[in-house]
Amino acid sequence: MKRAVNPCCPARLGLFLVLSLLAQASLADEVTQRASDLLQRMSEALRSLNYEGTLVYSHDNRLEALHLVHRYEKGQVQERLLSLSGPVKAVTRERDRVMCVLPDGHPISVKRPSGAGGLLNTDGIAPEQLGDHYRIEIQGVARVAGRDTEVVGIIPRDDLRYGYRFYLDQETFLPLKSDLIDSNGSSLEQLMFTAITIDTDAPAVPASLDAAAGLRGAPAAREEGRWRFDERPLGFQLVSHGVMDHPSGAAVEHFLFTDRLSAYSVYIEDDTRDGLSGSTHIGAVHAAGRQVDGYQITAVGEVPSATVEAAVRGARHVERTPE
Repeated sequence: MKRAVNPCCPARLGLFLVLSLLAQASLADEVTQRASDLLQRMSEALRSLNYEGTLVYSHDNRLEALHLVHRYEKGQVQERLLSLSGPVKAVTRERDRVMCVLPDGHPISVKRPSGAGGLLNTDGIAPEQLGDHYRIEIQGVARVAGRDTEVVGIIPRDDLRYGYRFYLDQETFLPLKSDLIDSNGSSLEQLMFTAITIDTDAPAVPASLDAAAGLRGAPAAREEGRWRFDERPLGFQLVSHGVMDHPSGAAVEHFLFTDRLSAYSVYIEDDTRDGLSGSTHIGAVHAAGRQVDGYQITAVGEVPSATVEAAVRGARHVERTPE
């Protein structure tokens, strides 16, 4: 005897599937919003809180110990970083200057680049702008430096960029640990506080939104002049173009590209015999170079090798006809 088919079953099944998809989309939106809130609070905490602590920096099979002092006074960030292992090195950042004490004891002072951040630079990270090339995850909780943290991952969707994993203090939202990660989530570099003192009583005065955006939030720039960049790495836009003075006196053109999280620079100068040909790296920083029409093209950034190689491969010299 055949059982009668309830005509409502397909409709109920379809409704169930629709509701399930809507629930998943809603959950994904909640995760992105939660991650966005956490990252915004992290950036504000890094700029406005006073803190001091000891860190370990793991990179390229090496381990370094550092001491960081961060102060925020009268709208200005003051930061001092001292190496505790190896030769004595110190970096002090205040307003628009960076003072460095080299291992030989000689101090040098340089102008701080526009948009540059401190040691724990998270300015301008906007999760809502990263969805095409990264996925945002809340990855649970962990203990770092004796404090409870919430873990936020920004995972690259391809092999052309790196991402981050931040361990945010649940009380102050400072990142007590930061991992630079590849598309598999594997850690390439790691920066972690082993001890930290946070002055939560100091008045927190967030920096302006314009200052926070930095280069990650800069508008795309037009490609003008003598150079064009074809078949550039997916998702990277030109946001800055300028001319720098080389120590030899020659002019060097500088182009900065970003996907709103990762970035690389392209430098173009008159061809020299000692210019880079091929690719190389120091830790997670990769560089590639080649010669084009009598010019040396060099790309460098904290991105995978394939990204800088594609960047120099796509550089084209454009002959401009006089108007």
